[in-house]
Amino acid sequence: MTTTTPTRRPPAVVSRRRARRPLTGWSNPTGLAFVLPALAFFAIFIAYPVVRTFALSMTTSDGFGGSSFAWFHNYGVMVTDPIFRKAAVVTLVYTVVTTVLHTVLALVLALVVHAGPRRSAVVYRTLFFLPAAVSLTVTGLLWRIGLTPVFGVFNRVLDAVGLGSLQHEWLGDTATVLPTIIVVSLWQSTGLFMLIFYAALGNVDTSIAESARVDGAGPLREAWSITIPMLRPVIEVVVMLNVLNGLKVFDLNFVMSNGGPLHASESLSSYTYLLTFGSSTGGVPSFGYGSAISVVVFLVAGIATLLLYRFRKGEA
Repeated sequence: MTTTTPTRRPPAVVSRRRARRPLTGWSNPTGLAFVLPALAFFAIFIAYPVVRTFALSMTTSDGFGGSSFAWFHNYGVMVTDPIFRKAAVVTLVYTVVTTVLHTVLALVLALVVHAGPRRSAVVYRTLFFLPAAVSLTVTGLLWRIGLTPVFGVFNRVLDAVGLGSLQHEWLGDTATVLPTIIVVSLWQSTGLFMLIFYAALGNVDTSIAESARVDGAGPLREAWSITIPMLRPVIEVVVMLNVLNGLKVFDLNFVMSNGGPLHASESLSSYTYLLTFGSSTGGVPSFGYGSAISVVVFLVAGIATLLLYRFRKGEA
């Protein structure tokens, strides 16, 4: 009986050529070609203006060649500038009030529309979102015309329904100008945030809500204990957007009231505009001081964003 010994297979021939590593980062010319336009856009339109603004804030520049280095003099002027302090308070009040109201109203509207019939939801979403499709400048102009004391539609409607005693110069009174602008902001932006919440509600796990209903939870209890906690990441994003929009508010208060009367609706951004183009300095522009205020707004917005991000990360 003959036995056959199994033939051994020859070892696999290993190529001595070094395996090519995929090109990554700066060593990939194709990827670099795609990244360079974005980097150029960032450098030209974001990084350079920020650096240039900070440099101007250290000078007494008037924008026409007259400039001298002043170190932190402009920042010291802010401490004694009553208009700056008033503008800072107006910006803070506007930011806090609009952030709370935009978030709460948009969330409530989204919950109500989501709980209603699906066919009518499309109509309501469209109606609520339509004001957000109009630019802030056009919105402010339309409301300014409608709120004029004599020919404004709003006062005429009040008179037509028997509430003529409530007619008021809404944008000409220091007590009502800022609340009026806040109401216009709610009318213009709430629909956008409502749409964000409505889209997020479509991703909520319905099985948990159904279990809560079986246990006897009502609609309010279900919304407070289940739906809203599950929407927390979206709520944080909406809050962050509102804070940033509030800190840099310019369009509405500038178009509707031009920061008046008596700077009662003056925001830091509108005050920066007035300073830069000379409307508040006797016709002499103050690029240096205006740039200093812009730097302060930039830093405050950055710190607010960082704090909100750290809060969100810490609670995650």
